[in-house]
Amino acid sequence: MNDQHTTAQELSARAATFLAERHAQEAQHLFAEAAKHEAAALASVPSDKTRSRSVLSVSVASLLYKGARLDEAEKAIFGFLAPGDLDAWADTQLRELLHVVTDERLLMTTLARRYPGESITVSLRGGEIGAGTGPLDLILDKATGFRSLLYRMAEWVGRFPLRHHGPPPKELLDIVQARATEPAAGSYSLEIRLTEPVQPDLYKPTRVTPVELSDRLFNFLQCLTAGTPNDLENLVPEPDYRKALLQLTRNFVPGGKRIREIGIYRQKQGRLESIYLTNALPPRIREAIPRRPESLAEEHRSYRGVLRALHLDRNWLTLTLE
Repeated sequence: MNDQHTTAQELSARAATFLAERHAQEAQHLFAEAAKHEAAALASVPSDKTRSRSVLSVSVASLLYKGARLDEAEKAIFGFLAPGDLDAWADTQLRELLHVVTDERLLMTTLARRYPGESITVSLRGGEIGAGTGPLDLILDKATGFRSLLYRMAEWVGRFPLRHHGPPPKELLDIVQARATEPAAGSYSLEIRLTEPVQPDLYKPTRVTPVELSDRLFNFLQCLTAGTPNDLENLVPEPDYRKALLQLTRNFVPGGKRIREIGIYRQKQGRLESIYLTNALPPRIREAIPRRPESLAEEHRSYRGVLRALHLDRNWLTLTLE
């Protein structure tokens, strides 16, 4: 048992290194190999060693999941739960993992997409926010605001034309999957999991990858909170996109007493990266928003035609010129 378990630990450590270096396929292969050795170690444990069997059962299921062996992980979890002889904590962890495995299998079978491991956690704290609770209108407003910022960032990363109305391209809509996470004291958190196609189209390469989207978003927010307007201009040189990103960020950050702070987190190369947004940020955003030259601001033009569509809230209209 010890030799098999030791080998599984060594393979798992190597897999974690590959994962930190963004070599997902190599990492998955090593995790799957580690699961085989851990399963062999489990098979050699006597039935009366409940704690050892509990630890190894959770380990086998977790390694199969990390190795992207979702069908095997699901079968293993059912097999471990069926006898009802594991410790209560192991039973709970296996059931939680089963929900995750089922979620990812559904994503793959219905949308032909998968989670590559890139996720962003948004945590609302202070003010009217409690432990996993808060006013519904406030939570929905902030969740929608962050999603809009993420989509706009994805459009900029993918070099899409600046969208003035309508939804984002479907390719970008498929990237973002939001999941509520466990509550922590005095906070409400959402996990935004970024997805990618299971089988990339060889003739139409993906314009935005989860890793690049996450990197660019964090670079933008870090520059906004700690940099200067010139730094931000160098990061996002296109004035229209810079203005759009700043305006969406302004709508999302705390601006009153209802929320004290919003934390943005992600795991990168084994380290936790974090950015904190407070009500001190809106003045910095106002300073950084590009302004039109005075000569352009005073220029007026007249058009005559047939009004086809109008949206007062979003400030756009469609006019067929005569």
